[in-house]
Amino acid sequence: MDTKVCEIYYMKNQIFIVALILLFFTSCFVESPKYTSLEQVVSLKLGMPKDTVEKVLGVRPYDIKAYTDTSNVFIYVYRVKDRRTISFYTKPVNGKESIGKYVQLEVSYSKDDKLIKIESCNLCPDNLVTQNNIDFDKVILFITVTLPVLLIYFGLK
Repeated sequence: MDTKVCEIYYMKNQIFIVALILLFFTSCFVESPKYTSLEQVVSLKLGMPKDTVEKVLGVRPYDIKAYTDTSNVFIYVYRVKDRRTISFYTKPVNGKESIGKYVQLEVSYSKDDKLIKIESCNLCPDNLVTQNNIDFDKVILFITVTLPVLLIYFGLK
């Protein structure tokens, strides 16, 4: 009978730990749009067909801005690169390269689906996700709430 109690206790602890890990991971991840890089955007050439543009960028349009009799304007998303440095040691080439913010790109096509204009959309609303994949505020909150509970739980045993 004693081994049965130990097995049940061990199984409850495993379920508790798995539930804790799942709760941790579900609160940390956020969705972000599919995006391309600035290098791919720069490699576009005027006159390219729409399907070639999508192959070069590696993504489909994020949104549509205008669809008229003479042209179509689609919105694509790309990310810029930032440079992180210590503030008193800023020089043109030092620091660590990091992924920057999302930027919307307006791509205009003629009626025969040829690329006629590429422009960064500075006036577009900033409604894209700008959070990290892991929300560290939620991680810290999770640790500060669950750690005392775990200490009390295992301290009572």
